Amino acid sequence: MASRSDFPATLLNAPPSARLKHFQEFTVAHPRLVDTKDRLLAAIRECAPNSVIFVLGPTGVGKTTLRARIEQILTAESLQELEADPARLPVVSVEAVAPPSGNFNWRDHFRRMLYAMDEPLINRKRKLGPESCGPDVTFMPGPKAPGGEYHHAVEQALQYRRPRVVLVDEAQHLAKMASGRRLLDQLDVIKSIANRTGTVHALFGTYDLLAFRNLSAQLSRRSVDVHFCRYRVDNAEDRKPS
Repeated sequence: MASRSDFPATLLNAPPSARLKHFQEFTVAHPRLVDTKDRLLAAIRECAPNSVIFVLGPTGVGKTTLRARIEQILTAESLQELEADPARLPVVSVEAVAPPSGNFNWRDHFRRMLYAMDEPLINRKRKLGPESCGPDVTFMPGPKAPGGEYHHAVEQALQYRRPRVVLVDEAQHLAKMASGRRLLDQLDVIKSIANRTGTVHALFGTYDLLAFRNLSAQLSRRSVDVHFCRYRVDNAEDRKPS
């Protein structure tokens, strides 16, 4: 997030394409964005390791920008730890992709998480069980592996890489499901990973995420809400950059 003093004077003599690129990539540190960033950082630092944080806001308010800023801050804060332990990750960031079939694809989501963690040999994991020690070792997950095998691979990766938080953008897509599947079943997957790995999960999404709130008493006890509300042009304070 940039301030007014960050405008480079040399840009005045730059070609139009460079000036346009600077304008498109420029982000104003709006007070609401700064306030939401501070509240989210406080939640990540202070809540229990297996908590789930809901970052709710309307489309276009800046949730993706907020996620990128959180990545930058946590990475900068973790530099000393990363030097001592290069295998560790400061944060894992992934987008929940809208499914073309109407049902959220957990196998695809877990694969994206593994790639986000730069996990090596994603399709060459040893299969658990006695057969893993025999001469005919099989590997998983295969090209048609069910989501459960990827689920285990993600848990193992998170336990070894120990990120401070898992950031999931467009998390409202988790609600895409067949009519016979309950919303609670979808969120139980996230809750299970957070619990088994002791990793905070922050779900960024539209108000459709409200459908997940208060689905169970256990989830309500372990979750935190961070509301990123809309800017209002009729509010004088909202028209002022920080």
